[in-house]
Amino acid sequence: MYKQKQHVRQRFWFLPAVFLCILSMMLLSSFVVAPQAAYAHASLVQAIPESGAKLESSPPQIAITFNEPLDAGLFYIKVFNHDGDEMTSNKAYLNKEQTGVLLDLPKLNEGVYLISYHVISADGHPVGGSYPLTIGNPPQEDTLDLPSAHANHEHGSGPLTTKVLLQYASRGLWYLMVLALTGWVIWLRMLGADGGKETRKTLSSWTLNLQRAQLVALLLLIFTHIEDLLGGGGVEEIAKLFSATNIGISWLILLALSFLGFVLIGRWAWLDWIWPLGLLAAKSFSGHAASFSPVWATIGLDWIHLVGAAMWVGGLVLLYAKWRQKNSDIATYMRQFSNMALISIVVLAISGSLSVLLFLPNLHYLLYAGWGILLLVKVGAVILVVLTAIVIRLMMRKKKAVQSFLWVRVDLTLMVIIVLLVGIITYVAPIPANEPLQWHQMGDKVHVSADITPKIQGTNSFTAKVFLPENSGKPKQVLMILHYVDDKEIAPITVPITAYEDKVDEESYGFAKFSYRAEGAFLPFRGNWELEMRVMDSEDNETVYKKEFIVY
Repeated sequence: MYKQKQHVRQRFWFLPAVFLCILSMMLLSSFVVAPQAAYAHASLVQAIPESGAKLESSPPQIAITFNEPLDAGLFYIKVFNHDGDEMTSNKAYLNKEQTGVLLDLPKLNEGVYLISYHVISADGHPVGGSYPLTIGNPPQEDTLDLPSAHANHEHGSGPLTTKVLLQYASRGLWYLMVLALTGWVIWLRMLGADGGKETRKTLSSWTLNLQRAQLVALLLLIFTHIEDLLGGGGVEEIAKLFSATNIGISWLILLALSFLGFVLIGRWAWLDWIWPLGLLAAKSFSGHAASFSPVWATIGLDWIHLVGAAMWVGGLVLLYAKWRQKNSDIATYMRQFSNMALISIVVLAISGSLSVLLFLPNLHYLLYAGWGILLLVKVGAVILVVLTAIVIRLMMRKKKAVQSFLWVRVDLTLMVIIVLLVGIITYVAPIPANEPLQWHQMGDKVHVSADITPKIQGTNSFTAKVFLPENSGKPKQVLMILHYVDDKEIAPITVPITAYEDKVDEESYGFAKFSYRAEGAFLPFRGNWELEMRVMDSEDNETVYKKEFIVY
């Protein structure tokens, strides 16, 4: 008998080893494509006046616009002079579309000022930054010397830090715990009146520890994120965060339900259904789903997705607990779990696919940035889950429930990896930010540079600069042409650039500089574009340069 068991272990060891190698590669790839910092979900589209602007007189207001709706509960714009004094007590307000923040200004004297802003995007992610502004011709000694609290704090820039790693870890841990706990509670009620009551009694310590772990993970999540959400606003903003923002209210509800769970779980059957579903619903009102429309569909799909995930994660944890306690009905439960896991995977696949279609303009966006690549890695992990489930079901049909636990461990490992990936994915914007295009191309006889700001679908500022040898004269013709790569039937768009006096001092590489600009809605579509610069010198020699870019 011992030799037979040893033969079975040897025969089934190879495939799990292969799976574990694949899991290691997937986990490594997820770290490779993970963002270098926690990317903000609302990105800056336009600032008026723009960063670094030099104005002759004081502007009437500051207007900062983002690419998606903002949370109306907590935001600010502050203006500091070179001594660090705040220049106005006026409060910022949102525009009608709730995508921009405005601040009316008093008349500012000549000087150097720092504009500092902070908002929370609709999905609960903080975004902040600072930039300088010069009015008139202040003395050179008027440089910005401000406290560190007013320094640039743009959320989503810079390398990974210990703080950012803790944020990722806390999100992943809390997702794991909330799914395990809610799925666990539902499963204990699904086992039936007799079996469920006995199981709840024997596993009561597991239930209590899962509740404790979920509460601790939630508190860790709040602790690691609250400073960024306040944005340097101070303790006085805490009340506003928890009473007026979606993310703060969601946290309060989650905390209240978590504490109530210690009193309610296990007492009444109907509460053991409502409580976990309510906890998952509270989670659904913050995150990606809250920033896309129609909100009823995105939040509803997110809730269904979470329920499906909870049934898989919680059921898997219960299976492990039964195995640890050498429960006599483990084979029966494994069949129940196997059937429910299949349903969960189908629910996850359908709800996840529909959510992606609502989040992204088209599926090409899956390859544009880290969010899509991480999502594809997650899909690969789910495929491995399906294959693992098939192996477990085949072994159960052969009545080899005990031997199949090697594969259950693989399933548990996959579950942890998927939840960790979700912890990263939820902190990365599905649609990348549209950064301004700043392109310089050097050649033997002609250099060109082109700037498109803010490089969005709609109105943009276009700047073209041509550098020619000093004695070659003025260029006969300079063309800036845009080609929409995604649809060849759309004819090229010529940007009507005109010459202007460029007073900016910059490196000219020993060449003469000629500057041109235009403004208008010459990027009417999202997708792949090609910028073509054509320069004809005084001797009719034409130089052509091309640059590909994407409007997200």
